[in-house]
Amino acid sequence: MGSLATAASGRLKELTRPTGEEDVMHVDYPPPRVRVEPRTAVAAVLAVAALLGGWFVLRPQPAELPPAQWGAVAEASTSVAPAEVVVSVVGAVEQPGLVTLPDGARVAEALAQAHPLPDADLVSVNQAQVLVDGQQIHVQALGAAPLAPDAVGGPSSGLVSLNSATAEQLTSLPGVGQATAAAIVAHREANGPFATVDQLEEVKGIGPAKFAALKDLVTV
Repeated sequence: MGSLATAASGRLKELTRPTGEEDVMHVDYPPPRVRVEPRTAVAAVLAVAALLGGWFVLRPQPAELPPAQWGAVAEASTSVAPAEVVVSVVGAVEQPGLVTLPDGARVAEALAQAHPLPDADLVSVNQAQVLVDGQQIHVQALGAAPLAPDAVGGPSSGLVSLNSATAEQLTSLPGVGQATAAAIVAHREANGPFATVDQLEEVKGIGPAKFAALKDLVTV
């Protein structure tokens, strides 16, 4: 009985012992099948890194796309066909009538299309003048009488008629350039002949100051 009591007491003491004080069971692990030395592992890692680096360097590069031609597209979309002017060539020419030329053309180009006659007085025509749309070029024959004063108020008045003067004749007025002369011609073509000189103020580009300088030099 004494031995049984002693064994039971020892077993009870063992079961009530605090956690962490139990005996650690010894386990025999089997030896590893493959053993990798540290140097071998480092060499393998370096080899893999070298292979990856070489692949990144030697891999096929995507073909470069040509740069977008935005400038050419914008230029093509904003390009505008050159403007044209229509002028009338009359007098000593083989082919009198209307002539269409690019904007900025000169009188000489209009005469080249109208083919002046051998007796045409080209000295009296300013061939270097830039053409204005609606302009009339009258080529006189050598020795011909001066033009009838239909474009002026009369030989004695010296006034330029707003209703019959050509754009070229209107540019003889002070302060009237090609643009203003063309505006006067366009106004009378759109609204009919000028009834009074005061209507000159309705023309685009003619303000009070310019009108004051012109009113005594023109007539209707």
